[in-house]
Amino acid sequence: MKIFTALTTLLVAAVGLPALAQTELNTQPPAGPSRRMSPPATAVARPIDLSNYRKSTLGIDLGWGGPYGGLGVYYAYLLGPSTDVNAGVGVGFGGKIGVGVRQYLSSGKQLSPYLGLNLSRSGRVANFNFTLNENTPSEETAAVQLAPSTVLNLRSGLRWQPGRVGLIGTLGYGVRLSNDPVTYVSTSTGQSPSDQMRDFMGIFSPGGLEISIGMSIGLGR
Repeated sequence: MKIFTALTTLLVAAVGLPALAQTELNTQPPAGPSRRMSPPATAVARPIDLSNYRKSTLGIDLGWGGPYGGLGVYYAYLLGPSTDVNAGVGVGFGGKIGVGVRQYLSSGKQLSPYLGLNLSRSGRVANFNFTLNENTPSEETAAVQLAPSTVLNLRSGLRWQPGRVGLIGTLGYGVRLSNDPVTYVSTSTGQSPSDQMRDFMGIFSPGGLEISIGMSIGLGR
């Protein structure tokens, strides 16, 4: 009898478990559709600045025939990765002031060629004396003055910028847009200046060949 009772209990339990499981399953809220895993967000790449130069640069030029004189200082601002505008002042045979633009051909590298244009204005130079062939029978002295002149400087060169401080070498030519600024006030011969004197004064007149070297000092970060 005890055995029969135990078997009956086990049978009831076996029949009740699936029903209980079904009841619990029916009472659970239906599972929502599975969400697809979103791929991790990727950062938007920034445009790469291709220039090796800082936005602002202080330049110092030393040479002959440059737009800012034999010794000049200028400020340059980078408009884009390869183009800057510059303005400066200087002294040489008289004072100079000017503005310009430069286009760098490989601004992402330490060494880059460049092409440039500058417009410069030289000031008036009062009377001064020049003497040729001193202490010789052909000695000649002339009192000369220079009027203000405007010059278009055509420039090319190389810029080496390994860090904050770099070097710029320039070879160019200045085209004078104004009349000949040289006036001969008097000569020691009492006559018109010789061709030799005129050629000599042409060396000091605004315009002509430019050979210069300078420093470029990056400002800011």
